[in-house]
Amino acid sequence: MNFSNPDLLNNPYPHYKKWREELPIWWAEDIKGWVLSRYDDVRFILKDAKTFSSNSMGEMDQQAMALPLLTDDPPRHTQLRAIVNKAFTSRTLKDMKEEVVKLVDELLDEIAGKKHIDISADFTIPLPVHIIARLMGIPEERKDDFKRWSDALTGTGKATELQDRLPDIMEMAEYFQSLISQRRQNPGNDLISKVVNAEVDGETISDQDIVGFNILLLIAGNETTTNLLSNLLDYLSLHPEKWEELSNHPEKIDAAIEETLRFDAPVHWVNRKATADVEFHGQKVKKGDVVYAILGSANRDADNYHQPDSFLLDRGRSDHHAFGYGIHFCIGAPLGRMEARYALEGLFKRYKSIKPSKAGENERTHSNMLRGFHHLWLEVKEN
Repeated sequence: MNFSNPDLLNNPYPHYKKWREELPIWWAEDIKGWVLSRYDDVRFILKDAKTFSSNSMGEMDQQAMALPLLTDDPPRHTQLRAIVNKAFTSRTLKDMKEEVVKLVDELLDEIAGKKHIDISADFTIPLPVHIIARLMGIPEERKDDFKRWSDALTGTGKATELQDRLPDIMEMAEYFQSLISQRRQNPGNDLISKVVNAEVDGETISDQDIVGFNILLLIAGNETTTNLLSNLLDYLSLHPEKWEELSNHPEKIDAAIEETLRFDAPVHWVNRKATADVEFHGQKVKKGDVVYAILGSANRDADNYHQPDSFLLDRGRSDHHAFGYGIHFCIGAPLGRMEARYALEGLFKRYKSIKPSKAGENERTHSNMLRGFHHLWLEVKEN
């Protein structure tokens, strides 16, 4: 059985259910790794960074280059994480609130009066791209390059083979390299300047690591938020009663965001490498084997969630794995939640209702790792 099944792009959840019930661990020949889908197994893998090393990342073509934090283990990970923590402070997020609200209004102004909109291309994609570019101090005119580079690195665009994506990846790395000397000479208050001028054990970070940091910030700053928003809007377009409930009760928006992260997560798996022999459900995983922890499946595990396949606004839980778990928990999670909250508030103010539109063709991301939409067409009715 292969993991790279086209059916996983459209609706992976029936497959996940079968795996949890019948194949809690199985070998996927196409990706040369063990697939684990139950909640407790996924959490165990993510929690035990000593037994399950992040250095496995890079073995699939989605990871075209090593990224600090994602591919590092302690103690190096701990040191680098402390640097980024200083950049993603609560003060930084608070300062960005006005910027997010302003951008939401500007993007919605651009599509005002239209009955049919591609909410992904017109809103959920440009919003987080603009915000992370602003935080990183990137010129406005490079925002379109940001999305193209991110798609190339993650393999979510139309070009899925690594050799076809390498030119964009190399262009991205060269661009970030050019920023290093600029920010060392003329530092600002942006995230790149803070990383460029930071030190680990009294030594500055290498140029290679700084480039990796920038790429990581680019991906973390836009892919997860874009997918979160598009997945939620897709669901709400199919369930008008939920749209009406949230529109009338904006205090439930945070609950809707949290339930979307569980119900239809933006990231569906991560991989790790076993540093010692370990056993799951009678199956031995040998030292050096790669394991794939299926976050999207764990979030639908009936042994951990009541009515896991239902979208419940009153679930009141945030113990999902949408942003990972343990030392590699996504550092951009607060930013993503904040952007989603103000995006939804802006949408509810503008639109009385939304529903699926046939004005264009919906297009899912070309990845079973990242789940979202490149194009999502909605028919909207303005207030």
